[in-house]
Amino acid sequence: LTGWIGSRHQIADAQERSKNLITESLGMFESLGYPKKIAEAQTELALCYWRSGEVENARAVLNTALSHLTIDSELKAKAVLRLAITEKRADNQNKALRILTKSAALFQKINNEMLKGCYHQTLADVLENLWATRGPSEYLDRALVEYAAARYHFEQAEHRGYLANVENNLGFLLYKVNHCEEAHEHLDSARRIFNSLKDKSAAAQVDETRARVFLKEKRNTEAEKVARSSVRTLEKNDMQLPLVESL
Repeated sequence: LTGWIGSRHQIADAQERSKNLITESLGMFESLGYPKKIAEAQTELALCYWRSGEVENARAVLNTALSHLTIDSELKAKAVLRLAITEKRADNQNKALRILTKSAALFQKINNEMLKGCYHQTLADVLENLWATRGPSEYLDRALVEYAAARYHFEQAEHRGYLANVENNLGFLLYKVNHCEEAHEHLDSARRIFNSLKDKSAAAQVDETRARVFLKEKRNTEAEKVARSSVRTLEKNDMQLPLVESL
């Protein structure tokens, strides 16, 4: 909660405090010998590392957690998903794709619409990144299919925040293929949702995407305006990776 609320409301040092709390609980679970709770704490600790841009630490903690999660479960699915997201952020797109492809049966098995949606969204993000680096052209079509699947599962889960993330990512993909008008429509939708949720950090990341679209349209003044707005917002918390992109 400390990490999530801190990220959403731009509370300084929230991720560091969150790491300290979870590390304390991890030590307690280790002393009690509770393997599942140890893996759960490690999975949440990794998310704090990821938010702070500490990719190596996030990867190490998740690999340790997965070494203890031998039975398919929602917790294992969450750890696998976060490992793929970590590799994606580290620009190891092919490795992220292998992780997700290998775990497809796990996500089909679980009965959690939110995690299913996250799986399809992450897979779409990876396919989009691979296509953007001159990968197979069919990756673009596959990415659009996966985004559609993600939207379906998030709607079923009634998770508006994650639905807005998909809208932002769709806007980013459409910008890449020069469909700027459609990109703006999806970004408008994402920002409306984030504004209604009062999630300023997420709205700032939409602004960063919007700046890219404006630049492609040669609307440089508008691009600079929204980029500066994004930076001002993200500087107020300790989410380093989104701030780097906006800068």
